[in-house]
Amino acid sequence: MHKKLLFTLLLLPFGLHLFQLFFLHYNGKFSSKTFTHGFEKNYSQEVSGLTFAKLDEIFREPFHQIGQGKQMIAFASADGKYVLKFFNPMRPLKKKWYTNEKYWKRYSSLKWISREWFGKKARLKKLFKRHKLAYELLQEETGLLFVHLRPSKRICHLVSVTDKWGKEHRISLAETPFILQKKAQLVPSYLQQLMQENKSDEIKQALARIEALFERRLQVGITDRIQTMENNYGFVDGKPIQIDVGRIRYDPTLNIEEERARILTNFHTWIKSNYDHLLH
Repeated sequence: MHKKLLFTLLLLPFGLHLFQLFFLHYNGKFSSKTFTHGFEKNYSQEVSGLTFAKLDEIFREPFHQIGQGKQMIAFASADGKYVLKFFNPMRPLKKKWYTNEKYWKRYSSLKWISREWFGKKARLKKLFKRHKLAYELLQEETGLLFVHLRPSKRICHLVSVTDKWGKEHRISLAETPFILQKKAQLVPSYLQQLMQENKSDEIKQALARIEALFERRLQVGITDRIQTMENNYGFVDGKPIQIDVGRIRYDPTLNIEEERARILTNFHTWIKSNYDHLLH
């Protein structure tokens, strides 16, 4: 009897964990209820300089899903000018994770459980702070038009979004943290277009403008661990922007010379691997 009780007690936490993975954890499928989770004081952020002027016009447009990462899910406007992003409440599980032993081990570890279930608010607070910094200090360099990181009486819009399965949802933005950003053409696509048009001088200018973006970021004390041109940077009307700011870091004591050298070394290595033949 005691053995059965002990066995049951040992199995109970595992059973509860399986239940939350299959039925409670965010599985990557879009649901308005998942993202309309409101704001809490311990992670809401007051942002200065918000501009509301164009929101009514922009949110009349329907949006369709264009991507999803660990931190955000993104929707593009029908006119192709804007991207609306919602904060993932938790990082979605890998597709068909249950068929891979590696993911079973990862999702059953105490580290993962603690981070995902007890660290949700801390994670959101970190993401909110980074987007607040980007809006206030690097608005032009990130293409950010609006960041909704705390309740506002002026945000009362309903927006239509279509998920990747073609299902339409109506989202009440009043209780939904979001960011609104200019839609950019990713750096490789932009440079490839210039290559096809034999515009080698414009390629050189584009790469120089990316370096100028890095410099501007450093001058306000902000850096990023990784410069991933394939996904995190793009061009809008010939100007580069950092699309993903979810990992930026503000450090007023930043050693600018060392950080500049690190960033440019990585960037020049990427250029040499992809466009070196056009720059001589």
